[in-house]
Amino acid sequence: MMRIWKLTPSDLANPIWKLWSPEPIIVRAESAAEGRHLAHLKTLKYFPAIPGMPFRDNPWAGYKKIGDPGPGPIFCEDITDQTKEFSVDGPAEVLRHGEKF
Repeated sequence: MMRIWKLTPSDLANPIWKLWSPEPIIVRAESAAEGRHLAHLKTLKYFPAIPGMPFRDNPWAGYKKIGDPGPGPIFCEDITDQTKEFSVDGPAEVLRHGEKF
């Protein structure tokens, strides 16, 4: 069964959020890991890899650097029972995100 996940930054003071919209991302997915993956893929199109340019970490993937203290860059909260705005029926997908088109 699909669940509704809300992904939010865990620390807005982290410098990585200067490059990314910190607006919550809402995802329909079977698991938190799948939700983070879908958010990561959705936001990649805004910062594509450019040959010869430094790699930009995407905080929406939820990974933290080895040795970094504290939580990862995002919280992934199951809000299925807290919202009527989104349906659990349908494919796994990003339902809302704060990036500007």
